[in-house]
Amino acid sequence: MDDREAIELCRQRRPEGYRALFDRHAPFLLTLGLRMLGDRALAEDAIQETFTAAFASLDGFRGEARVKTWLYTILYRTALRLRAQHRREGAVAELPPVGVPGHAGMVETRLSVKEVLDRLPERDREVLVMAYWDDLTCQEIAEVMGLAANHVKVLLFRARERFARAWLGASKEMGGTA
Repeated sequence: MDDREAIELCRQRRPEGYRALFDRHAPFLLTLGLRMLGDRALAEDAIQETFTAAFASLDGFRGEARVKTWLYTILYRTALRLRAQHRREGAVAELPPVGVPGHAGMVETRLSVKEVLDRLPERDREVLVMAYWDDLTCQEIAEVMGLAANHVKVLLFRARERFARAWLGASKEMGGTA
């Protein structure tokens, strides 16, 4: 079942439509939520709020954007609100655990990428995760963030440059080469 069929089932209040959308998109939303919020429980709360808001506003979804982009937009705004709320409350976010089964080199590389991403400004992390982990286009990222596509291209260019500099710096700190 594709997203359009799932949306139609949701509009008919059929649970298999809700389940299909959740199962297909929740893992990707979790990635962005973790990157934005730095706390698994907060990210899961943001995902829950995202799907609650999405399902409550299904009648307003006209299908002009992909379902993935629509959900990312809701999650992005929810995560920004939760992040601001927790900052006001003085909460300290925990970094999410990274567990990658398989080859140790892959684990080390993923940990290094995560560590370098964590050093970047929040907006850089957000655009890099959406572009490279979640495969959103510049236009889709622009829709999610409420920006012009050309602005997103500039943000991505600058974020990649900052990431490269941070990667080289992290490599030198560890006594290795990039």
